Amino acid sequence: MKLLDSRNYKKVIPIIQSAGINTMFALSVLERKVEGKVFIDEEASPASFYIQHPYGMALLYGETNKEDFYVQLASYMLNVQNVRNEFEWLQVYPASLYSKMEAILGSNLIKKNPNEPYKKSLLVEEDNKVLEYQRINFGFNKEKFLAVKKRQTDMNYKIVTTSEAIFDQLDGSVVPKYFWNNYNDFMKNGIGFTIFSENDHPASTAFAAFIIDDQLEIGIETCERNQGSGFGSIVCTELIDYCMANGYKPIWSCHSGNIGSRKLAHKLGFEEATRVPYYRLPK
Repeated sequence: MKLLDSRNYKKVIPIIQSAGINTMFALSVLERKVEGKVFIDEEASPASFYIQHPYGMALLYGETNKEDFYVQLASYMLNVQNVRNEFEWLQVYPASLYSKMEAILGSNLIKKNPNEPYKKSLLVEEDNKVLEYQRINFGFNKEKFLAVKKRQTDMNYKIVTTSEAIFDQLDGSVVPKYFWNNYNDFMKNGIGFTIFSENDHPASTAFAAFIIDDQLEIGIETCERNQGSGFGSIVCTELIDYCMANGYKPIWSCHSGNIGSRKLAHKLGFEEATRVPYYRLPK
């Protein structure tokens, strides 16, 4: 695995754009919207690309006939050299690589039930293994969304465009500060909305995690004490309205074990399109 010079990222963009899955997080690295890393199998004529987003997501794209690349890849995935101190979530494409993952990892790969709620705590014997889950890509059904929007009931809330103060204040695992370099970058190239509860606390936020061409991928985080309140649906509706008014196609993807995200997606008119293996690499 060789580190690719960032000056050559542009050459990789059309290759990744041809993938049949959602690769927006990888494209945001290649377009230099965030500072990630890109590794290749060889410099002369690369056939495999490993793209890391700073949020902790990665994409392995393309197959190589260089077995030493897969030896290095297996070592990296299992964190043999202790290069990772956090989990990394990996997508691979094309589908022929799924069997390759099984071959290079062997007994170090554990397939989990993709429809069970995801749990961070694991059995001791799973700590150092690669766990295979699924990631769901959704398609947006505008007619279903508009029908749902009509049925939304009025609530006592305040919803605002996400300001710098809110950007800094928002806490959780899916908030803008993890997807953008800073607030100025977010303000210039992204968008977000935040809804406040009755006690003037930011209850839920929906924002552009990535914007690539005419596509905007939705990030959503609801404060734990406000989950189940309906705030997530309302603030996402605001962002989807923004998408439709500004010519963006709303994109939704999530871990299959994120039951709350899946339910919210369906509620807002998104329909499951594809599922792909989603590998959790050990820390």
